[in-house]
Amino acid sequence: MRGILKLAYKLLVNDKAKFSALLVGITFAVFLIMFITSMFVGILDHASSTVINIGASMWVMDPAVQTPANSIGMPDYVLDAVRSMQGVDYAVPLYTGTALVKLPNGAYQAANVVGLDDTSLFGRPQVFEGNIENIYAENGFIVVRDGDYPKLGSPHVGSEFELNDYRGVIVGVANVTASGLFGIPTLYTTYNRAIQYIPNPRYTSATAALLRTRGAL
Repeated sequence: MRGILKLAYKLLVNDKAKFSALLVGITFAVFLIMFITSMFVGILDHASSTVINIGASMWVMDPAVQTPANSIGMPDYVLDAVRSMQGVDYAVPLYTGTALVKLPNGAYQAANVVGLDDTSLFGRPQVFEGNIENIYAENGFIVVRDGDYPKLGSPHVGSEFELNDYRGVIVGVANVTASGLFGIPTLYTTYNRAIQYIPNPRYTSATAALLRTRGAL
């Protein structure tokens, strides 16, 4: 057996050109496997950015929802029904949607708008410029500084914009765990302001996020 292994080793390494080509081929194949795997994981993370950034342990959505980007409104009584379930400590509404923002230079830019529960602000981003409490100010929005941030003109605290003829003011700049997949900047505001500023169908609660439970439902 040792003789066969020794012979195989010599056949493998004696031809230096073939051996070098073999090493290069194996290295390139491993690189491609790692590259495709990391790209796939990255796409999954970015596609699930809303779920990751909010951090709710459970979610209640319309059965027709297929992806986190597919936001379908639900009637308000669904939230009351969720809160009344045995084992649920509390639940809050969450708004997610896309709006067209008019920048000071007259250009328009699509943006994701996340409306946080007015009372708890659960799922709020980490604000490093400004104060999270200023989101309650009139027309207050918090912008996320990520790769898509410059598309809004790299706004700072005090910058203004228009959203469906409503005035918006940047009151904070924040970081999030995962940025979006489709190259659209993100704005955070309160839930009630989001449903007021953005035209909606009959049902406005895009998602009821179950935040804490006691045992199994």
